[in-house]
Amino acid sequence: MKIIYLTDIHDGLHGLKKILQSTEADLYLFSGDIIYKAFFSFDRIIDFCGVQEELYYLLTERKDDSTPFDFTTHAIRFPEKYSTAIVEKSQKYRDLYKLAAKTMKEKYEIIEKLILKYAKSPVYCLPGNYDLDLQYTELYQREVHRKSFDFKNIKVSGYGGAPIWTSGIPEKLTVVFHEYTKNGKNYSEPEDFFREELPDICWIHNPAYGYFDTIPGVGKCGSQGIRRYLDDESPSLVVSGHVHEDQGIKKTKNTVFINPSNFGAVDSLHGFQEGGYYAEIMMEGKDVVQSNLCQLKEDVCHTLIEVDCSEKQLKLISQNPISTVSSEDYIRGN
Repeated sequence: MKIIYLTDIHDGLHGLKKILQSTEADLYLFSGDIIYKAFFSFDRIIDFCGVQEELYYLLTERKDDSTPFDFTTHAIRFPEKYSTAIVEKSQKYRDLYKLAAKTMKEKYEIIEKLILKYAKSPVYCLPGNYDLDLQYTELYQREVHRKSFDFKNIKVSGYGGAPIWTSGIPEKLTVVFHEYTKNGKNYSEPEDFFREELPDICWIHNPAYGYFDTIPGVGKCGSQGIRRYLDDESPSLVVSGHVHEDQGIKKTKNTVFINPSNFGAVDSLHGFQEGGYYAEIMMEGKDVVQSNLCQLKEDVCHTLIEVDCSEKQLKLISQNPISTVSSEDYIRGN
């Protein structure tokens, strides 16, 4: 069985079309962040991000833990309790919020149309922190957040989102990554979910702690709960994303971990990231036997690094001379 896995698509809709047209696989996994910006217009993006961030700052000053959506709802409903400036800002925010949600849903509708027209095999989707909850979009039948499906006797379970706030996205419509520490005890919904499901393929947007979760200058950002689960259980495959800079493949015990890095091109704090990356994953039964790092570049699909996953230690099969990713960096120590 062959799986094609894309993560951090970031509005790369043309690229999605080319992948569906140019590749063959038994199963496609399209992972968050599927969307990157809530609007097509740059000016609208700036307006929405600006007023949203102003409201978060105001709520922080007030030591109010409500969301901008909830705060503005109250301000519009009871204008006599707030200044004219706050009421006007609240109305502006709600107007932009409604338009952002509408525009994002239109983008998901475009993706669904691309899948229906070009996909020759089943496609499933997982939301990231830049996405709406996909159950409210045209992708609802493909959505796998807190869900499982069986494919060729392999169980796939997904948990999307990330434990961060993402500017420019309608916050009440996103999935919540339910993991926190209180009174010294860590609670993790994704841990509980995977322990109950016990999948063969663990599909996550936010990585497990210590597995492809290092942000340059910041450190590790992965989930403690998912790491606890993976320390106890050994699914065949764990695919993640979110951290573009920590790209690689690793095998621990009998589990292969893969983060192919971002598919959609983005400008980040660490510079421009051209993207186009995705993974081909070959399985025999429930075992991962090979994985290839690939890249869509100038509308052409290239295999960059081929990795033998069939033994205890990962082994390089071949590296394409055009690859800007070195096999030494991509294949991590076991």
